[in-house]
Amino acid sequence: MKKFMAGVAVAALLAGTVFLALTEGPSEVLITRQLEKTLTAIVPAAGDISDVALSPHKAVYDFRMLGISSGGGLSDIRGSMFYEQGDACDAWTTDHRFTSEYFYPERPSVVNASQYVSWESKDGAVFQFNSERQENGTDSKQLRGSVERAATGTTLATFARPPELSFDLPEGYYLPTRHTIEMIRRARAGDKIFHAVLFDGTDDEGPVEVNTVITRKATAEEITAVAKRAPEIDTQLLIPEAWHMRMAVFPLVTPEGEDGSTASYEMDMLLHANGVISEAIVDYKQFKVAQRLTALDALPPPNCSDNASID
Repeated sequence: MKKFMAGVAVAALLAGTVFLALTEGPSEVLITRQLEKTLTAIVPAAGDISDVALSPHKAVYDFRMLGISSGGGLSDIRGSMFYEQGDACDAWTTDHRFTSEYFYPERPSVVNASQYVSWESKDGAVFQFNSERQENGTDSKQLRGSVERAATGTTLATFARPPELSFDLPEGYYLPTRHTIEMIRRARAGDKIFHAVLFDGTDDEGPVEVNTVITRKATAEEITAVAKRAPEIDTQLLIPEAWHMRMAVFPLVTPEGEDGSTASYEMDMLLHANGVISEAIVDYKQFKVAQRLTALDALPPPNCSDNASID
């Protein structure tokens, strides 16, 4: 359940929904993990982000289970999510809230609610995050912290909740919005594979490795199908420049006794060049969950005389 909640958060943070066929098998993404040193050497380094313009927007998704394997322990999952990508002039902000209900064959269902907010400076120097979770109306977990670069050039992710938890972030790491921008840059450049280390503060397990395979450009018919789904979808935000991508998420540090070559979860998504995700499927091997876009609207332009961050 913990990985599912983190996966939904990552799907939102990575900028999402039409139903995607899982056209690329897990082996293709897992191979990129095995060859990561070689791939990192041949993939161009991160470049100027000024040529990627994200559209501040808010979106609503519902999600449902697509399939479950025997022994998965669940019979169904249903829920909805609100997601907001904002622009605070010198920073990007995100706010997403979702509620999900887990159904089990032989015991009562469980309702989980979660809210995650973040503030990410555009120069990458500061990142603040706050995540709260409830189970059946009772607080179950709170994560709160920040990322700051030291004068020495090292970077530390420090949690205020839980206290005394911190992670050293490796050189070349990405924060969530910057990672989305880089995926768009790589797609425009015609790259097919992008390997990165990402930190977003959605759990207490530290940074993760994310391997992305950019499979193909979206067709006009696919985008039109999304636009027709609901009248609450602002079709002007569904720009035609978009790509199908498959991502695999791995723990950066593998606990002793666990197989580090297997992804924690994999994800298919349709990412537009303005940062809108118009669909996603998250695959946990035991079950798959689809996020389906039901509403999409633009946010007003920022008032750059009144910047704010998370208290």
